[in-house]
Amino acid sequence: MPTVADVDKPAPRRARNSATSDAPSRRVEVARAGLGPMGKLDDFIPYRLAVVANRVSQSIGKLFETRFNIQIPEWRIIMALYSYGDLVFHEVVDHTCMDKARVSRAQRRMVDLGMIRTSGHPDDGRKVILSLTPAGRRICEDILPQAAEREAWFLAVLDEHEHVQLDVILDKLMKRSLELD
Repeated sequence: MPTVADVDKPAPRRARNSATSDAPSRRVEVARAGLGPMGKLDDFIPYRLAVVANRVSQSIGKLFETRFNIQIPEWRIIMALYSYGDLVFHEVVDHTCMDKARVSRAQRRMVDLGMIRTSGHPDDGRKVILSLTPAGRRICEDILPQAAEREAWFLAVLDEHEHVQLDVILDKLMKRSLELD
């Protein structure tokens, strides 16, 4: 991961010629007016990604709350269990990228609603295993087609090439984000 000193260093300048002048520039050094070195907030990539992610999640979250009486953290947990099978508590935290307290609260509510069950780990009594109940599995199966419709609605503004590029870009950003751990 680059250090603060590395980020503050200006990028070496390349000589411009006709072969490189049409090439897309890489965002290494940001110089935009508005918020100092960051520029305008609406141009700041982490801000934009967070806003879009929140809007997508909230859109889907409204569907889950009104139709299934579950909130976004609960949806993330049951979908992780649906996708990966039984998980130890810390694996749920890792898969959902939520903090332990939020996962713990959502876990308790979902146990109360009969969507998941917890059991002790056979080899380590300190660990808790989370599992979907049949009712939790049915909710996932009911949610998936509607979530896919919502995803398709958001992605409909992209052509096929843009959709492929979005997947490539998100994969690269996801891999990069794993370097932060």
